[in-house]
Amino acid sequence: MKLEKKMIKFSALGGLFFAVMGLAWGFMAKSSMILFDGLYSLISLFLSILALWVTNYIDKADFKRFPFGKVMLEPLAVAFKSIVLIVMCTFTLYDAVTEIVAGGHVVDTSMAVAYSIVSSVGCIFVYVYMHQKGKKLCSDILKAESNQWFMDSILSVAVLIGFIISAVISTTSLAGLTRYVDPTMVIISSLIFIKIPTTTLFKSFREIVSGSADDNINNEIYTIVKDIEKEYNFEDSITRVSKIGRELRIEIDFVFNEQSSLNELGQMDEVREQVYRNMTDIKLKKWLNVNFTGDRKWAI
Repeated sequence: MKLEKKMIKFSALGGLFFAVMGLAWGFMAKSSMILFDGLYSLISLFLSILALWVTNYIDKADFKRFPFGKVMLEPLAVAFKSIVLIVMCTFTLYDAVTEIVAGGHVVDTSMAVAYSIVSSVGCIFVYVYMHQKGKKLCSDILKAESNQWFMDSILSVAVLIGFIISAVISTTSLAGLTRYVDPTMVIISSLIFIKIPTTTLFKSFREIVSGSADDNINNEIYTIVKDIEKEYNFEDSITRVSKIGRELRIEIDFVFNEQSSLNELGQMDEVREQVYRNMTDIKLKKWLNVNFTGDRKWAI
């Protein structure tokens, strides 16, 4: 999709800007927290480029080599992205703990606050734009990009609050504690940031192993199938639904007997059309198989 690729490119450019700004500003302010923010943006940039490549590759038709499509690459890309972010957060968490044990360090608070204001405004703008445009598309890659900017926005606002508190503390008798503010924020941010990619990783793994789709999708399709089963007086029906990336894999097996009102090939195709039409409100690409058998063993 053109809009999807455009959004990923926009995300990559945003990541490049904040990565360069964060790393440069972090070195000047001597802030581990700002460096963490810049590093996160840099890694996100490379992952956005990977997401763009995967999207382009999926869109290229190659039925001979990939008869079932390449949609599996989408959850694999999301899983890889999640693992990289988890590893990064784990390392920064370790470094921050080590820094506190070593006695912390002094940060240029005025530069840190200025960076946090620019970063907060910028990240919130990118997130709102990505979220509003991206919700029109059923793309897990785009959702991962949007979640990434949401995390960036939370981080930037939290950093701003932290450095303002540090500036206030520096004017009191507790000024010595400001040495620990920067690494403490890294620890808090790392712990918070690990949660979202961990959740995304488990969701992606479920798609990779063809786990069942969400309950709301399953229930809607189950209702559609049971209504048709009743309409044609089938003996039974077996429904399997799995979501893989932006695609919904659906397999439906109707078991019929002498009382079933379906007995011609043309009627079978009519049932397939009926099933497909009743699913139009589900905004995912559908891979649909509707089978008919008189022996239940071929349906389970």
